[in-house]
Amino acid sequence: MATLHVRNVAETTYEALRERATERRTSIAAEAVRLIERGLRTDRLGVERILARVEAARPAARPGAPSPAELIRRDRDAR
Repeated sequence: MATLHVRNVAETTYEALRERATERRTSIAAEAVRLIERGLRTDRLGVERILARVEAARPAARPGAPSPAELIRRDRDAR
């Protein structure tokens, strides 16, 4: 298992971490690892949710509509 050392942690952050660890009856190190893992997992899930919403909101092309490449070609030819 890897070891992680964190430097320059604000005193208020350290105290909040210590309080959480005390409330959960765990060590500061274990609580830090739990929060890091949760943050990484939450971030990934959040990005996946946002991408799914964007994909669902994407308008479907109308049948017979020109492709983006065709629209660009027309615009370039018009210049």
